[in-house]
Formats: sequence, C-alpha cells, structure tokens
Amino acid sequence: MIRWKAAGANPRYFAFNLTRPNRIEITIVRKNAECENEALPLPLRFMQRSTGSIRILQTVMKAEEVSISALEHELMNEGYVSSRSGTALSLESLRLEVLAHATEFKPNIYGIGTSVVFEARLGPLGSAGIGILAVGYGETEEAAARDAARQWVTGVLPALHSYREPREDICQIARVAVETPKTGEPYGWDIHMAPVICRRYGKCDFQPEICNTEIFGAVFEAVNEWASRDSMFWLECFAVRNPDGSVDATCRYNNKDWPEGQKALISWASTWPDTNGCVLSKRQFLIFNPVPTGELSSSYRSSVIVN
Repeated sequence: MIRWKAAGANPRYFAFNLTRPNRIEITIVRKNAECENEALPLPLRFMQRSTGSIRILQTVMKAEEVSISALEHELMNEGYVSSRSGTALSLESLRLEVLAHATEFKPNIYGIGTSVVFEARLGPLGSAGIGILAVGYGETEEAAARDAARQWVTGVLPALHSYREPREDICQIARVAVETPKTGEPYGWDIHMAPVICRRYGKCDFQPEICNTEIFGAVFEAVNEWASRDSMFWLECFAVRNPDGSVDATCRYNNKDWPEGQKALISWASTWPDTNGCVLSKRQFLIFNPVPTGELSSSYRSSVIVN
C-alpha cells in the first residue's frame, strides 16, 4: 500500500495498491493538483493530464534492480534468507554477496528475453567475484527476470553453497586424482558440480540425455593441461547445437574467455545426435578446489573418473 498527498491549501491523503511492478495509475480529486511521494519503494515517472488525473507511465527502476529483486524472490522460494540493498544481495549464512550487472531485456519470439551477469563475491577471494551469465524468457520483463534468476539458483548456487559447506546433499562433489602430464606428479581437486542446465527450443519430441559429469569429461584434458593446481578456480561452460547441425560453445575460466575449453566443448557438442529441428543447449558451473597430496586416496589415482 502506498500513500500519496495532494499538495495545496487543502491537502488530501489517499492510498492505492501497486498492482504491477512496472505500471500503475492513480486519480486525484483536485484538478491540476501536484503530488509528492511520501513512501514509494520504486522511483516512478508520471505526467499530469488535463482531466486532473495523474498517470504513472512506468517505473524507472534499473534493469539490474529488476534482476536482483527476482533473485531475492527465487532465493526465498528455496529457503534462503537474504537482504537486498540496491543491486546487491547479502546471504549472511554463506558469507556471500551477489550483485547484478549488465542486465538487458529484448523482445523475441517467446515474448521477452533477458540476460544478466550475477556476480558472487566470496570475500577472501578478493573484490572481483564469480560472474556468471544467466538467461531467461517470459511474457513480461518480470517473468523473464525470474526465469534467469531461477537458472542461477539452480545451476550456480549449489556449487557455491557446497564450496562453503561441502555436503553431497547440496551439490555433487567429485574428488579427482590426476598426474601432471609432463612429470607424473600426483595432484587432485574436489570438484563441486552444479546441476547441468539443459534447454530445448522448438517444436520437436527430441529428449536429450543428461549426465552431470559429461561437461567435465569434455573439458578434462584441457583442464589437466592448463588449469591451476594450487588455487581454487571455476569454469562456466556452455554448448549449443542448432537445428542445422552447427554447434557453438563458450568457456570461461575465472571470468575470462578460455579458448582451450571452448575448443573442447565445441568438439563435444559436435558428437551430439541430431535434434530433429530443435535448438539444444547445455550449461554447467564447476568449482575446482585443490586437494593436498596427502589427502588423496590411492583408489582415486586414475587419469579421469568420469563417464
């Protein structure tokens, strides 16, 4: 409920409900009255009409605020308690702060599409956090923002939560012991594997197979050759197959494009079966945390332990 006051010699108060996040109309009694906002949660743009009514045209809420508000709702649905300030959310239980960057809304054949980068800051790792792209679709901007936020909560947060509190019921954790390619020196990682997000677009009955270790298997050789053995790092992996059979992929290593990982994902996507006219994409976020050599069990000593 929002209260407004009509200015003038005889000011009047009245209230109304904000029925939609980005559109609302109000009417006042006195012609040519001016209104001042007393307790409005969102900045609004309005104009006065000759009939004496004032029409709120739309919010000037930042796109990033729409995204972070959507994320707050999705976190609440999953039982997480957070506090919001501007375009940032704080999850005190995980010592985690999440910011929204570079939000865009564009119309498409599905209604509205949005893309946003949610940056998770884990404190001790430095000011630059883990920036992961989330994409959403819906009939309205709000619905698209909720869809994108849901992708992040489903496909990124489990790995972050597991990294803070390693538990198999939160996220799949794989301990992998490998050998340095040139010297044979053993080392290993605990890999926090968030669920694979698989999306299919188009009218077809194609049912893709999904395995939570398949993306790691695709990039393993590149990771084994190029990745850090001494510090935590993360991968943002995405691959897509188009209806004409062409494929594309992106792979980001600690927020930076990683050509070796991209090549591995493109090679993997090229092996996918025909999608019968669908667009098929798979996305996964992985955190790699080094394991001291003394903690590696000999039973894990294999070049790779994925399908």
